[in-house]
Amino acid sequence: MGLDAAEIVMNVEDHFGISIQNTEAERVSTVADLVALIQSRIEAAQITTCPTLKSFLQLRSTVRELLHDETLRIRTGTRVVDVMDRSQRRRLWAKLDDFLGTAPPGLRRPPTLRKLLAFLALMTIVIAILTSVAVDVAIFPLTLALAGLVSLALHIITIPFRSHPPNAVATFGAVARRMAGVSVATKQLHLRTNQEILDELRPIVMVTLGADGSKITPRTRFIEDLGMG
Repeated sequence: MGLDAAEIVMNVEDHFGISIQNTEAERVSTVADLVALIQSRIEAAQITTCPTLKSFLQLRSTVRELLHDETLRIRTGTRVVDVMDRSQRRRLWAKLDDFLGTAPPGLRRPPTLRKLLAFLALMTIVIAILTSVAVDVAIFPLTLALAGLVSLALHIITIPFRSHPPNAVATFGAVARRMAGVSVATKQLHLRTNQEILDELRPIVMVTLGADGSKITPRTRFIEDLGMG
């Protein structure tokens, strides 16, 4: 799956409240295929009672297992970071990969560390500028390249500290909705027809691929016609 395809999948998942498995994404070649996939999730939600309840109970059971606490009480609004430590969150995310059939939204560095990295990246650029001014402006490309290497090194070194869920799945309720999205949609449930779904989908494709809206029809092929990579 190319970067364009991955971006389309993530944007569609967020907009319609669904989770698209890797095997499903591989079978989508035309706009009609994607519309049909979305419609199947919406239709499933309309005939399913409390579609997220099963996912939440499954998630709660998994969390209890990871924490070795069979009586643990969590609510949909409870933040994952308030209940699980860094190691436990990573283990939960590994299990989500199996539940979803695709990689969940990646864990992030702690907010304080993200701010520190941003500050250090800015400082390396400032130092690069001041050094080139003090020594020789001609070396500015070199000092800027060194600043970039330092920032990259800091980024790589801190990868093991990724342990915070992104805002989209910061609570157990949000995680459960993402899990439920494998079988049902949790957003845009008012849409009924293929045309309504296509009209909702078209702007997403236009923005993501920079495509002409008039070219996005059910028969349009993502790779051959829209140049999706």
